[in-house]
Amino acid sequence: MLFLSLLLAAQLATLQQASPSTTPAEPTQASPLVQAAEAAKAQQATRERIAALTREAEVLKRQSKSVLDELRKLEVERNLQLAREAEARQAIAVLGGDIAKLTARQDELQGTLDRERPAVAARLRRLQRLGRVGYARIAWNAKSAQAVGRAARLMNYLARDDGRRLAEYRQNADELAQTRSLLAVRQRDARALQAEARTRRLAAEAAAIRKQDLLASLEQETAERERWLSELVAARARLDSTMAARIEGRPAAPAVPTAPPVDRVPLGARRRQLPWPVDGQVAGRFGRQRDPRFGTTTVSNGITIAADAGKPVRAIHPGTVVFAGTFTGFGQLVIVDHGRQAYSLYGYLSLVGVQRGATIDAGAIVGQVGDAPDGQPGLYLEVRVDGRPVNPLEWLARAQ
Repeated sequence: MLFLSLLLAAQLATLQQASPSTTPAEPTQASPLVQAAEAAKAQQATRERIAALTREAEVLKRQSKSVLDELRKLEVERNLQLAREAEARQAIAVLGGDIAKLTARQDELQGTLDRERPAVAARLRRLQRLGRVGYARIAWNAKSAQAVGRAARLMNYLARDDGRRLAEYRQNADELAQTRSLLAVRQRDARALQAEARTRRLAAEAAAIRKQDLLASLEQETAERERWLSELVAARARLDSTMAARIEGRPAAPAVPTAPPVDRVPLGARRRQLPWPVDGQVAGRFGRQRDPRFGTTTVSNGITIAADAGKPVRAIHPGTVVFAGTFTGFGQLVIVDHGRQAYSLYGYLSLVGVQRGATIDAGAIVGQVGDAPDGQPGLYLEVRVDGRPVNPLEWLARAQ
């Protein structure tokens, strides 16, 4: 009886060395879920951008060659490579989250095994001391029917506890091995994506260099420069014609204004009050202008605002998007109808952030700053009031 009591006491003491729970951490909280949703949304946007750029690249391949097309083709190639680099980096970020979770789980499992190992080893040594007959010896030493009953219950308890401990230990060890293996795969995938991102970045830089080389050749070759100039003039004429056709096809004063979802004040009543679509200096003015780089003279229906590539471009007034896409000579172009034959046009965009038919408020992001035809980053802004192009500087709130 004394032996049984001592053994039971020792067993209970061992059990009190509570092994840490191997239950996985609580499910992800709201913040990680939100982050994952945002990451998935960003990845989807990048995939759509890649698809749009790929379609435009295919169209440019089929089009007759022009200087504007060649410049646009190189710009699309650069943007496409940058988008694929962004896609790779987004995937790396997702993988980074997986790697962090796997590393944390690996550390947790390793810690659990390190803590359990002494108890398991002690258990195995105790079993070894009991000999092959093991628990049966306990029953043989019982002197009464009551003692035999207690011995049987103890034997049952010890057998289940030993089995549970050993099973948990083995399960944790197996999970640790699987986690290490999965972690190695994720780390290998991350290294491959990083290499792809570097390759895409280099390809984008190469396309940008080829574009600059082409622009530089325009400075040296008069015939090519004049060809480029005539194409640019034709592109602006096409845009003017497109706008004229749109305006002529609409009543001069619609009974129900098309746009303003929030600000019901007509654009025509906001002279010198409109916000700037992007911060920057005016690099190209309204009307007849001489290009200092190429020495060419052109007539512009808008202004060019020099700004960092990729900066968000915001609508200057509420309205409805009536065009969002590529327009030769203006890169990615967005046209917003403000009602009462008032429009604002945003050209040279590297990325369009709205879709045709969308109703937007003032300040809504319509796209990102891209490259002007001279290769410098900037935004083309055109404002039309009563159907006619006006100098945007006379309608924006302040000079920059």
